[in-house]
Amino acid sequence: MHKMTRRFFACVIAALCSGASTAHAATVIQGRVVDDQGGAVSQAQVIFDRAAGSHGASVVTVFSDADGRFRFPGTYPEGANESLSVATRVLGYEQIERVANVEKGEDGNETLDLIFKVRAVSNQAAVAPASAWLARLTDRRQQSKFVMDCIDCHQVPSSEVRNYASLIEDIHAANPTTDAKPGWNAIVKYMNYLSAWEFSRGQRGADEKVDTEAVYSVENGEQVAALLAEKYTGRLDNISGFEWGAPSIATADTAIWEYAIPHPNAVREALLLGDPARLWVADVSSNRLFAVDIATGQQEVHEVPTDVLMGPHSLHRGQDGSLWVTPLFNSIVAHLDVAKNEWQTWRLRTPDGKNPGIHDLSFGYQHELLTDKQGRIWFSDIGNNAVGYFDPKDGQSRVWTAPPSPGREGRTMLYGLIMTKDRNEVWYSQLANGTFGGFDIEKQEFIGPFQLPDPNAGPRRITIDDNDVMYIALYGSGQLAEFDIKTRKMIGIHDLPDTGSAPYSATWDQVRRVVWIVTANGDVIYRFDPKTKQFGVLPLPREQAFMRMVDVEPQTGVLVTSYANIVDIVQGPRMALIIEPGDGAYSERFSPAGYSIASDKAAGERLVEKARCYACHDKENASLGPPYRAIAARHAANKDAMIESLARKIVEGGGGTWGAVPMVPNQWVSIDEAKLMAEWILDLGGE
Repeated sequence: MHKMTRRFFACVIAALCSGASTAHAATVIQGRVVDDQGGAVSQAQVIFDRAAGSHGASVVTVFSDADGRFRFPGTYPEGANESLSVATRVLGYEQIERVANVEKGEDGNETLDLIFKVRAVSNQAAVAPASAWLARLTDRRQQSKFVMDCIDCHQVPSSEVRNYASLIEDIHAANPTTDAKPGWNAIVKYMNYLSAWEFSRGQRGADEKVDTEAVYSVENGEQVAALLAEKYTGRLDNISGFEWGAPSIATADTAIWEYAIPHPNAVREALLLGDPARLWVADVSSNRLFAVDIATGQQEVHEVPTDVLMGPHSLHRGQDGSLWVTPLFNSIVAHLDVAKNEWQTWRLRTPDGKNPGIHDLSFGYQHELLTDKQGRIWFSDIGNNAVGYFDPKDGQSRVWTAPPSPGREGRTMLYGLIMTKDRNEVWYSQLANGTFGGFDIEKQEFIGPFQLPDPNAGPRRITIDDNDVMYIALYGSGQLAEFDIKTRKMIGIHDLPDTGSAPYSATWDQVRRVVWIVTANGDVIYRFDPKTKQFGVLPLPREQAFMRMVDVEPQTGVLVTSYANIVDIVQGPRMALIIEPGDGAYSERFSPAGYSIASDKAAGERLVEKARCYACHDKENASLGPPYRAIAARHAANKDAMIESLARKIVEGGGGTWGAVPMVPNQWVSIDEAKLMAEWILDLGGE
């Protein structure tokens, strides 16, 4: 197994302590969180949001102990400035006061001591995750179907979705006879457009638009819109009574380092590799990987050397510390020797001419790529409902189609993949039909299939321990399945503390002997102990923490994951993060140390396309919204005065001017970009 050296960690600690600049003394940040009566508040997140370009991580988070005390790891070069952006966040409380005190030591270093005062509040909307609102779906089967139908690219109902509900409510308040369903129907269609745009990039030309009519005729769209209109009425800005549902595992030594990735990007997954260690982050919107130096925060862009769009999707750690990358497009597998910065790529074809839809590569209980006894790498084929292999020596590939799941024919989506300890079997999950199974490599025979009780259980990423027990994250039903591969028996299906959290993947931790589960809709990571069958929870320091995979770095035991909201213009953080659980389980202690706007009017049209405005508008004809020429004609007499107003409408959204469907906010668009877009639209009246 590849291990990062002790020398590296010593260097990182030294880098943190020295800082990037000599302009300020090294600063210790510490303090206490208390309630409005002066009592200690434990388990509070204390978040240091650092300035852009800071040395090291973009954001650092720690937790208060039983006495309410906290201390950030290492020292910081910013200086003990009382205006540093440090705040506290805890479910059920709001911050009402912050007192800062600066002390200078004899060694010239400084300590910033902060006292945060918080008070209990009934409205938890500022901290509660999107999953808290799924409690409105009291039928578990209804909830699992909704999660499977509607939560794939970003959280639902995220703050943006809740804001859109408020826009619908505003229209309803002005005209109580207005039906909410058209508004929800429009947003469902809009999101389907964005999804279709994302997943068709490899098959269409750069200037080619998505066929809106084909996109809008998607399965379950009407049912989703009807359910949203029924269950999500009102402004969705107040919620109470939510609990994390399990004991917090945070300690005074727990720390989270978040690294922002430059926009534009579509962050997918992340791994910590190399010496010195860097976060390798996949950008599924391109052929790029970002390499982030965790000590300095400096970033490099690495292009996968292929002449077609690959879209780096899944990242796998090799046993030698190298990096394996699977694609979203064009059946390309890539390998990077991280130490030598040398690439190999294979574009796979099967003997019968199929293009494998490669999703995951086979890995074992150490969460590293594992080959079969002949040195072949196995993969899940999501496009052909198959398992297959390719031989890196000659690029030869073959796939076997999985058997049907009785009574659950139709969509399958063969998804996750693991390999048993003896390397004789691979096991897979089928996301779309609540099924999983195995494949005997020597006999070339399938094992199973095995059906989960709920067809919308949504088995996604899977993991395996050193006793060949498989753990399956059930995305739709919000559960963890525990299955003994040796006996072919289900040990148990365990409800997560929050069944609306959409668990995306599970990863076995060989040292702690627990399973880590990351969620897409709950802003938490769960820890499951197979011995006690108990869960612990670690809340993340922000909303929209849509996670897909989690890795356990083998030397230090830190967790490595990413916030992976897609498509590329959907809001939500795009970050890679490292989490020190702070439990002392590993002997090695971890410590890490623009877009230019063109001045020509043609830029406005490019920005309209970039923001996917054609999902709702056309130049000439009415679609979900009015045609652009009609907008230009209405405001022809006061075009210059309307540029500012229309630009703000583009950014903030709104409704009522053209009918019952609110305009979708585009908060990722800057006001200057929006002005270029507005100017281009309004100029159409003169063509």
